[in-house]
Amino acid sequence: MFKVMATTNTNNATGKIAEYRRQLKSITNKLVEMAKMSGRTDYTYNQLLRECYSLVGVKLRTIEDWNADNYSVKKGQHAFLFWGQPVTSEKGYTYCPIQFLFAQDQVELRAIAS
Repeated sequence: MFKVMATTNTNNATGKIAEYRRQLKSITNKLVEMAKMSGRTDYTYNQLLRECYSLVGVKLRTIEDWNADNYSVKKGQHAFLFWGQPVTSEKGYTYCPIQFLFAQDQVELRAIAS
């Protein structure tokens, strides 16, 4: 199936985000087509992505959320790309930003310093 996961090492962050956005749009469009062809109407884009990534029922959070609970992302792990809540820019343009989420098996509890 489709796999889009963000890599963390990048020289041009803006270019990488634009590329991730293109990939995510393409995959989402294909997933929607497949859902419509199978007669599904009860889905959201992120629900289709969860199914595509085989992450149904898996706890997903941003790195900031994991860090706040004293977890860190394991070395070598890559974020899964999802669509964020719609945002309206200062110019009045509404868009959905990309959310970089990590699954519960990609993080580990940090050791508590004594």
